[in-house]
Amino acid sequence: MKTNPEHGLLVKEVSKLTGLSRQVIRKWEERYGLVCPKRHENGYRLYTLDDVETLLTICRLRDQGHSMKEALHALYSQQSSKPLPKAPVSEEVLALLDKGSVYDEAGLLLLLKHGHHRYGLEKFLSATIQPLMQEIGELWASGAWDESQETITSLVIRDFLVQIRRNFDLPEGAPLILGCCLPHETHEIPLHILLLQAMMHGWQTIAAGPSPKLSSIEALVQRIKPQKLFLSATTSLPFERNPQLFEQLERIAEKNPSTEFFIGGHGVYAYEIFLKPKRIQVAYSLGDVFDEDYGNS
Repeated sequence: MKTNPEHGLLVKEVSKLTGLSRQVIRKWEERYGLVCPKRHENGYRLYTLDDVETLLTICRLRDQGHSMKEALHALYSQQSSKPLPKAPVSEEVLALLDKGSVYDEAGLLLLLKHGHHRYGLEKFLSATIQPLMQEIGELWASGAWDESQETITSLVIRDFLVQIRRNFDLPEGAPLILGCCLPHETHEIPLHILLLQAMMHGWQTIAAGPSPKLSSIEALVQRIKPQKLFLSATTSLPFERNPQLFEQLERIAEKNPSTEFFIGGHGVYAYEIFLKPKRIQVAYSLGDVFDEDYGNS
């Protein structure tokens, strides 16, 4: 199959242009979300020339001696003023938005249940919940939705995800990960998504509530002694309210060497250039937390 660059490039063509193997391209796509190929009607992934430039940018940064995390941060900084590639909004997401716009909690819940049963948890999170939350954020930011619509819809989604977590069966002795929003961070849904993904891979999870005190996070770690702690910041507010927050978290990590500390979220990436991690690792994906590739084929 030959392609026109204006219509899309096959992975083998992208491989020739970038010097990257097909396996590396797919891994970077799935693990870091670097590129967003479309699907041809025959199932082949089709990449754009912008995707090629993105991959070449990462290659140049890596060749200059930057780690993958440093290269990703530099790329995100360059792209911060550019619109990100966006997939078409699905009918399921549009239907959920319609219910949320008129405060129809029962209708929202019914559609969420249908989506969960229809797709299964993994695809439900990636194909419905994550695009839905992106749309809600954009509607609120543009003024198309007011705060009440955003809040009520988000609460229904959050409660539904929490219920799934509570009903998730895991064998006794499964390893434990504790998930916490940072102080002053009230957006819980990205954290619950990550914890559900962890549960699908055999991890018990505990989630602290929104905006916990730093002392509460420390007390939880000391009491339950999780193998891993994931700290989530969807916004940069935690760092704006407390410029010493990361150093304080590092001190907590030093006191609890048996727990691996991870931190992630868009609010973290915006401030990463100012951070000096020692014990805490910045995570760009679930794969960074578990040192595995969690992408789908």
